[in-house]
Amino acid sequence: MSKLMDASRQVTVIADSLRRRFEDRIDVGDFTNPDPDERRRCLLSRALAAAITNSRTDCGDARAAATVTDGGQDFGIDAVAFTAGAPRLWLIQTKWNDRAAANFGELDVITMADGLRMIDRREFGRFNAKVQPLKTQITTIVDDPQARIMLTIGLMRQAPLHPNVLLRLSELRDEFNAHGHYLDFEVLYVRDIWEIIRKTAQPDPIKLDFEMDRWFELSTPMRAANGVTTAATVASWYEDNGDQLFRKNIRESLGVTQVNADIARSLAEEPYEFWYRNNGVTILCDSLELTPKSRSSPYGTAKIEATNISVVNGAQTVAAIAAAVQKGDDRVRGALVGIRVIASTDEATSAEITKATNTQNHIERRDFVALDEVQLAIREEFSLALGLTYTIRRSEFEPSPESGCTVREAAIALACAHADPRLAQRVRNNEDLLWEEGPEGAYVRIFGERPPAVQIWRSVQLLRRVRDSLHAMQPGLEGRAAAVAEQGSLIVAHIVFQDLGRDGIDDSDYNWEAVLDQVPLLVGKTVRWLVTQIDEQFGQSSFIGPTLASADRIRPLVRSVLTALETGTPAPDLRPDYVPVPRQRTTRRRNSVHILVDAARIKEGSRLSFRAVTEPERRALASWLSEDSRRGAATWVNSRSRPLVWAADGKRYTPSGLVMRMYALAEWNGAPVAVQGPRRWFLGSEGSLVSLARSVVREVEDSDEESVE
Repeated sequence: MSKLMDASRQVTVIADSLRRRFEDRIDVGDFTNPDPDERRRCLLSRALAAAITNSRTDCGDARAAATVTDGGQDFGIDAVAFTAGAPRLWLIQTKWNDRAAANFGELDVITMADGLRMIDRREFGRFNAKVQPLKTQITTIVDDPQARIMLTIGLMRQAPLHPNVLLRLSELRDEFNAHGHYLDFEVLYVRDIWEIIRKTAQPDPIKLDFEMDRWFELSTPMRAANGVTTAATVASWYEDNGDQLFRKNIRESLGVTQVNADIARSLAEEPYEFWYRNNGVTILCDSLELTPKSRSSPYGTAKIEATNISVVNGAQTVAAIAAAVQKGDDRVRGALVGIRVIASTDEATSAEITKATNTQNHIERRDFVALDEVQLAIREEFSLALGLTYTIRRSEFEPSPESGCTVREAAIALACAHADPRLAQRVRNNEDLLWEEGPEGAYVRIFGERPPAVQIWRSVQLLRRVRDSLHAMQPGLEGRAAAVAEQGSLIVAHIVFQDLGRDGIDDSDYNWEAVLDQVPLLVGKTVRWLVTQIDEQFGQSSFIGPTLASADRIRPLVRSVLTALETGTPAPDLRPDYVPVPRQRTTRRRNSVHILVDAARIKEGSRLSFRAVTEPERRALASWLSEDSRRGAATWVNSRSRPLVWAADGKRYTPSGLVMRMYALAEWNGAPVAVQGPRRWFLGSEGSLVSLARSVVREVEDSDEESVE
């Protein structure tokens, strides 16, 4: 059982996963009890039988659902599973219990024995209609002399069965096997069912077979091999497995960055010197076999077989090599790459090796959470319970808003949801503090008592709704009010979280949409109260940014706003000078890129995504962009001239220049002759380059006479 999840949490995740996978596939129309809870438990019991079927036969959820026979006249057989081409039969019975205390007694064994005997005597007419379509396959298997039948009992139960029940099962097995070994039984408890469910979210282990030259090996304290192989070999690993190669790494390939482009360029231009200029690749694996090809030249060439591998250092090298080999000639394919393979099944040791091998290069504090078992468990629960994506490494592409979130977005949302407003204030000042460890570190306070995936996801949804509401308010705000809405988004979110409370946030059946519908009105009240309280407590000439950044000021400020909201006092109207009025203004335009680079607003290497802003543009580019996900992605470089490295070709562009290049490659005949590129490149959910630049301007300048394009 996972040390990071107790049995009650496991039951909840299992239930959510089963409902997500099978609710639309399994019929409970024959279940006549009107009690909604009883119908839910019936569905879960049948879904559990289908999940066990899939785990034993790998037939897929749709076919597994069709094997469910639970209902009247099932004689203790809730599902029938079999494999194509092999005389194997599973007769499955399941019992669901929300408290992990399912009952299974001697009477249940007797009932199941009756069903087994009727199958043995071919008395299918006594079974319900769900069994009838399966009788041909069942008969074919039972008639085979090599037949093997397994009674599989899946119980949402922690405690072992009573010895008398196990004895009954053993006696049934022995009776049936009087003339040969045909029958056996297995009992699956919560811990076993949990492993069945979680395997659906885990990728298959990767095995590498390749040749290594100029090698040497170590046997203690761990088995390891060090040598060289060709760039073509390394490229084939990435072509076959993609970023799954890096699943134990602190970070995956960062896509096309300036560093990666330089690696690929070095390999393409001077392949014979590549080994001298590159640190190579470090691989962790569960087992390692090294076989010299020649006994007379033992250190010449050897065959390496490594199972369950992960590239823990050199992800950027592997991705860059794959890109260079795809475009290169035989010289590039034959370039030598340093390879180190270490066999270790100890998770702690593997984590230490991963950290040590990555500290040579630029690593952000956030990167190390990729090794945290808490984050891995959250990602697993997101997939199992919610069917959503939770990305941990900053190298991974951000999922679309409807399909999931990143650990960064989750951490910000949980910081805002925390009862202490100083967490939101600290994150606003320096996002890196999200990953600070230690007793008082934000990371421990946010993730120390691991929140359920549904709570994280709903916190993210609420934060997004707050930001959307603030964005919608912007045209109606001016001066200090506009500054509060822009610079105080996390403080506003914290107040909204506290006022709404936590009711239902971790209950998957709770109507969370109804909660989210309250957010726009509450955000409007919060902004008006926040602006008013800042003016009253600190004066109308106080600076907005420093006030929101002050730990001493933020607590009484938030407390006063929450008190006003709780008492139901109507929110005050904003001062006239906080509301825009039509007027002529002299504008002085500055370049968005220059503003962002000068303020170091975007971290080097951050991922940007392209979004069309007009309907003709969407129609013209949609098909072309969908053909290759790299076409809509770029990496930020802090350069005033060409800040975008396009993932599709590794070259650098201005935002507008890249958009025009995309128009040309997509062969859009109706493309405009000029375009505002910064409006089309977005930093995750934070906004476009233009909106980010506007925020910077508001923070650093008192004048509102400057606009940004």
